[in-house]
Amino acid sequence: MPKVRIGVAGLGRIGRVHAEIILTRLENAELVAVADVVESLARSVGEKYRVKWYTNFDAMLKDPEVDAVFITTPTNLHKEMIVKAAEAGKHVFTEKPITVTVEEAREAVRAAEKAGVKLMVGYMRRFDDAYSAAKARIARGEIGEPLVFINIARDPGPPPGWAQDPRLSGGIFLDMLSHDFDMARFLVGREVKEVYVKGEAALYDEIRQKGDLDLVTISFTFEGKGYGLIHGSRKSVFGYDLRTEVLGTEGTVYVGSQVDPNLAVGTKQGLSYRGVQWFWSRFYDAYVREDEAFVSSILKDEEPPITGVDGLRVVEIAEACWKSWREGRPVTVERSA
Repeated sequence: MPKVRIGVAGLGRIGRVHAEIILTRLENAELVAVADVVESLARSVGEKYRVKWYTNFDAMLKDPEVDAVFITTPTNLHKEMIVKAAEAGKHVFTEKPITVTVEEAREAVRAAEKAGVKLMVGYMRRFDDAYSAAKARIARGEIGEPLVFINIARDPGPPPGWAQDPRLSGGIFLDMLSHDFDMARFLVGREVKEVYVKGEAALYDEIRQKGDLDLVTISFTFEGKGYGLIHGSRKSVFGYDLRTEVLGTEGTVYVGSQVDPNLAVGTKQGLSYRGVQWFWSRFYDAYVREDEAFVSSILKDEEPPITGVDGLRVVEIAEACWKSWREGRPVTVERSA
């Protein structure tokens, strides 16, 4: 069987996860290179996995043994790296969000289209068992026509370092809630038409000082019919908290945070389970299936399941959210052709 030879650029936590998956879990892919601007990190990961390592992304792109790249760097670097990779003829997987701004996203999409390379954006929830099953049941018509999307997303704490600066990460709407915008489009199957945001920086001084928000509620409408509500918080004291509902004309589908059912304690206060799953225990397998899907799209010469345009649509929603919050009014999502 042919194999896609992959280089991973950006060796923070998520970059190392993708490198490990490519190396150990993908039959039709081969990890051949890693890159990071921190030499000690690039060297240690490269030596650990016995692959070539680079401190310069351009140098990795010149490697003829690299067919595709995974871009897992801070968001503000994505556009330039996507464009360079496309111009070098490399297929591109980029972690979400695709870019910080709509104009950057358009440039990235155009570069991939011009070069004729695959461009996939990493919204791994689409590959989670529960969310993919929910999509299948909605598609089969089990809840009738979907009309209302409701989502709660709460992280255990604030993002690290650079991600607290909305100029680099896109802020809470892109760095965190872009997953939820993507899931609204994915499950309901319609584009978001208008958003109205209420939000504040009520939890963390460092987030407020950077100009970001840590507590938001977004009400929105879909094109045609239907509406939604997304609540996001950068603080959940008991752990990662994610819950989704889609109400249809004939029923409702629910996706919730999973609890460990192996231990429960019942008292007069009620029945309690051992804690909720944390992020990695919940979504690791989804990352594996996501990476498999990207490799498969290359080998079969098919469109990736999450395209650059999907990534662009999410950035368009996020920009409308920032505008709504700043102006205190509903804002129409302006979509590119």
